[in-house]
Amino acid sequence: MFRSTKKEFSLDDPFDIDSQHGTIKKKSDGIRVFTMGSVGWASLTKELTSTFASGAAVIMQRMGYSYGRYLGNVAKAQGTTGQEILDSLQRFSRESGWGELVLNGGDLSRGQARLLMRNCVFCLYIEGADEPVCYMLSGLIQGVAEELIGADHRVIEEKCVAKGDAFCEVSIERVG
Repeated sequence: MFRSTKKEFSLDDPFDIDSQHGTIKKKSDGIRVFTMGSVGWASLTKELTSTFASGAAVIMQRMGYSYGRYLGNVAKAQGTTGQEILDSLQRFSRESGWGELVLNGGDLSRGQARLLMRNCVFCLYIEGADEPVCYMLSGLIQGVAEELIGADHRVIEEKCVAKGDAFCEVSIERVG
């Protein structure tokens, strides 16, 4: 979904790292990226929640949504269609280190699906949550879906490792 056909690269070595200049670029398209560890993400999530309470969920969801819309635009520019959205989301999730996203029912291109995330980085070091906390993931899925399919969607995380579930699971439904 997000790779260019211009350059060949291995998923085992997707980045050019220049430690002298402090830069990391994707080999597929030369775009500069940065990394954040899962413990750092958990700290950021906890800090936002302690500062903004329920507003933290909105902030993280909107961050994910905005990034998802951007990724959807990139995918469209590369010829990805709404029919290929699940493959695109799965590939991007693996390549980005967010976890393994799998279809757990339904058909995303037809407007209703359940997506399961194994090894979810967004809640890896958050424990004892009363509700799901993968707001960034939910927003990302919504943004990509809306950009590639062109309709409004509702995405709800129903299961989350942070609240003791075995995996994270979101439902997505077309509403527009």
